[in-house]
Amino acid sequence: MKKVLFAVYTSPAGSIWINETFRCIFGMYGQDIEPVALLLNEAVLAVHKNCKPEQCGVLPLSITFKYIEKYQTKVYAVKEDLEKYNIKEDEIDPRWNLQLILKSDLAEFVHSFDNVIFF
Repeated sequence: MKKVLFAVYTSPAGSIWINETFRCIFGMYGQDIEPVALLLNEAVLAVHKNCKPEQCGVLPLSITFKYIEKYQTKVYAVKEDLEKYNIKEDEIDPRWNLQLILKSDLAEFVHSFDNVIFF
């Protein structure tokens, strides 16, 4: 099975990239591909319980949660980026089923995938 990492680094507010990333990921199920999401830099803001991109005219993230659960999609976030934006563990929406990765482990993590796509 081919492993593909989708790395999102732009803010979810005013941006379509979080939604587009997951739309691509969910479209890959049924293929011989294991898609994984990585949120870094400003994209980690999406995991906050109060993130509501629909208030900026962008698609809501609520649809994403249904498919993350259905397909058991792996979603990672860089721990230091969460700290940079003061996102505490109890402020993370549990529907993300988020796994944290240290910045120091990022290079090895990224290189463990067959392909990496940046949004």
